[in-house]
Amino acid sequence: MGPKGRSISARRAPISPPRHSASDPKCLDGEHDDARRRDRDWNGARPAGASPHVIRFSTFIHKWTGLLSAIFLIVAGITGSLLAFEDELEALVDPAQYVVRAPLDERGRPAAMLDPFELVARAERALPGYRLIGLPLLRQPDRSVKVNLDRRDPALTEADQAFFDPYDGRLLGIRKWGASPFDSTTVIGFVYRLHYALALPEPWGKTFFGVVALLWTLNCMVGIVATCPRTAPFLRRWLPAWMIKRNASTYRLHFNIHRATGLWLWGVMFLFAWSSVMLNLRSEVYTPVMSSFLDFKKQPQRPPKTPDRPILAWRDAYGIAVATMDEVARTQGFTVNFPSHLFYNRQFDAFIYYANTSRDVTRERGQTGVFIDARSGALLATRIPTGEYSGDTVSRWLQSLHMAKVWGLPYRIFVAVIGLALAISAYTGLYIWWKKRCIRRAREAKRSSPGAGAKMSGEGENAAAQRSA
Repeated sequence: MGPKGRSISARRAPISPPRHSASDPKCLDGEHDDARRRDRDWNGARPAGASPHVIRFSTFIHKWTGLLSAIFLIVAGITGSLLAFEDELEALVDPAQYVVRAPLDERGRPAAMLDPFELVARAERALPGYRLIGLPLLRQPDRSVKVNLDRRDPALTEADQAFFDPYDGRLLGIRKWGASPFDSTTVIGFVYRLHYALALPEPWGKTFFGVVALLWTLNCMVGIVATCPRTAPFLRRWLPAWMIKRNASTYRLHFNIHRATGLWLWGVMFLFAWSSVMLNLRSEVYTPVMSSFLDFKKQPQRPPKTPDRPILAWRDAYGIAVATMDEVARTQGFTVNFPSHLFYNRQFDAFIYYANTSRDVTRERGQTGVFIDARSGALLATRIPTGEYSGDTVSRWLQSLHMAKVWGLPYRIFVAVIGLALAISAYTGLYIWWKKRCIRRAREAKRSSPGAGAKMSGEGENAAAQRSA
């Protein structure tokens, strides 16, 4: 008995919850900080934060979806940052085909460009073994005109694009888009293919990156849950997860960057992840999921083709398409701003005319389209980007945001920064996993080394002797 009749056992300190040592891998993912917080609030009551089971499950899913997709997300992030400035990069690496200089007239003013259909006639004479299938109607004074090609003669050079001077109709060159990273005329296209399909053959590359996008989407959904605190007060304990500590160790800095960037950019990352699913797995995943709460337009079946009739000339197809677009605009209640592109689709045997209208989400090019029969000129279908069906409106915004086609240069800079942030987040995630793996292996090797068992047994006996004393 001690003084005042109290027993020695009554004066013992309360039992504290277990602590983690600095070398424990649990310290490396922030659990050491959680343990210290639990120590301060230890009262035997159940924590009032997020469910530990939910956090543990979310962390597990976040870890493995991140590991499976990290390398590919680094590629997608870096290439996406470059593609935010695709036009400028094309002009930089391939000026011979991409950039033109307007000639001056006798008064020193820039000369007028050729009529688009005069340019078509010259292009067809310059490329007799190819069929023109795409013509831009929206042209810039310092850029060549890029037309889409379909090779008719297998003996000719494989090419799907040709470049013409809009002032004199000269052929500047042809290329197979994205064919090689070692050719200045195709390297930017290759970067594009690398971004959305890892430059793998169709359809395997596109499908594979679609699966990566699904993993990324799931990773975003569980990642924010994995950062939640397990004890109350929730907001006060969650706030440190949004911060990057100064003067932290190398590992801790990587961990803080990974967690904080994931939280601050969560909404943007989720938008880009799900829009990637839309672009790569639209019919397989995106549309079935979104159709559960949004409406999508169903295109009508194409009437029977009439191959016995000749295909309309480009000028005639354009005239019919413009009149058709004006009629659709009148009935649908929107205004047409300017023509954008005219394509011939061999599969549907149709001309597709795009114009910029008040229903578009961008002012850079046309997104509203009409499909007309390539032989009769009859209207086959329309594509109105917004204001008609909720699913089409959401999809158009997702695509335009993903491809940096809205709000000009400031948003393109923002998209480039987001791409780099994605690459950094994926890299730091890999670093965290690798560091924890190395420490875990070192501990396992230490335990299995000769004499480790005897040492641990001796330490246990010493501890027991001290307790009995």
